[in-house]
Amino acid sequence: MADSIKEMGFAGLGRMGGNMAARLLKNSKIKVTVWNRSPEPVKEAVKKGAAASKDMKDLVGRLKGKRKAVWLMLPAGNVTEQYFQELLRLLNKGDILIDGGNSNIHDTLRRHKEAEKRGILMLDIGVSGGIVAATRGYAMMAGGSKEAYYFVEPAISAMCMKEGYSYMGEGGAGHYVKMVHNAIEYGMMQAIAEGFDLLKNGRFKNLDLGKIAHLWNHGTIVTSFLMEMSESALKNNGNELSKLEPWVDDSGEGQWAAQEALEFQVPFVANAYALHTRRISRKKADYAYKMLAAIRNEFGAHAVKTKK
Repeated sequence: MADSIKEMGFAGLGRMGGNMAARLLKNSKIKVTVWNRSPEPVKEAVKKGAAASKDMKDLVGRLKGKRKAVWLMLPAGNVTEQYFQELLRLLNKGDILIDGGNSNIHDTLRRHKEAEKRGILMLDIGVSGGIVAATRGYAMMAGGSKEAYYFVEPAISAMCMKEGYSYMGEGGAGHYVKMVHNAIEYGMMQAIAEGFDLLKNGRFKNLDLGKIAHLWNHGTIVTSFLMEMSESALKNNGNELSKLEPWVDDSGEGQWAAQEALEFQVPFVANAYALHTRRISRKKADYAYKMLAAIRNEFGAHAVKTKK
């Protein structure tokens, strides 16, 4: 494609962003200029071929192409809002602003309107794959300007698994699809965790849960990425998960999806139940919640609480 991206600004090098930038550098000829709130991830990215910038203004200033594109990979909420507003002031008409974080759909819809008023093309891209996607490749769901999507598609392709990305539709569609994906993830993880709880505390004692998870990953109907993470969690923590507290966090998307289902009167029973069990986990010490916490930690390095 003649008119496609040659350089990109990448802001946010956390547990997802740093690996995404590394894949972009490794798998494409796109020049990448990075910025991060703390300096160490920037140094690591520079070692892999990125150019460094000291702040957002410097980041935008180092992009020399006719059309500038900046990817925000920052925590949802106030942090993304702060730098989104700064980029609206720094970018010009026709430039591209990408929010790759897990932003609330209502924030995303508002931001699309604000960007449109300034003539800036915006994409909301839901990113999935966890920390293991650094080697496997990511999955991405994009919403917003179709023109912007096709311009930056080579960068998206470089970061993703083959056939692991697509354009979802108008502004907000990318984050919306990712929100529902994460709610489904809640439900699937809950089913796995409850199954292992029954294996551990049911009729047959001393079952080898790690062996079962390994077997289930070879040809059974429940073979899956999450079952792989279950196997890994048991291998790394032992069948008893004795060092983990039965405390499971949630990052917001499950609640947003449940609220959306209520608003549009769509039954959402299994996934809403899974959301509520995470809150119950903080008050009740069941094995299933240890298993949930362990799986989340394996695929996303999400925080767990360990016994002292």
